[in-house]
Amino acid sequence: MKTCLNCGLGIEDVNDLISCFKYKTVSNSQEEKSNCIYYIEKIVEDGEALPPIQHLILVEQELGKRKMKISINNGLQV
Repeated sequence: MKTCLNCGLGIEDVNDLISCFKYKTVSNSQEEKSNCIYYIEKIVEDGEALPPIQHLILVEQELGKRKMKISINNGLQV
C-alpha cells in the first residue's frame, strides 16, 4: 500500500505525522497516496534509507523520461 510512511520523500514527524519533502505538507503516516505522482518506495543502501533529496532526484528523473517519451511520440504523429 502506498502511504506517506513508506514514501522516500516522507520525513517522520511527531504524533504519527509525516512531512512531505516535495510538497512541504504534513499528513497522517497511514494516508493513502496511490494518486501521488511523486510517491517512491524508500530505497535502502548499506542498511540506511537514501535521504529525501536523493529520492526526489530519482523521481524527477523518471518523470522527465516519461515526459520525453510523450513529447517524442506526439511529435511523430502526422
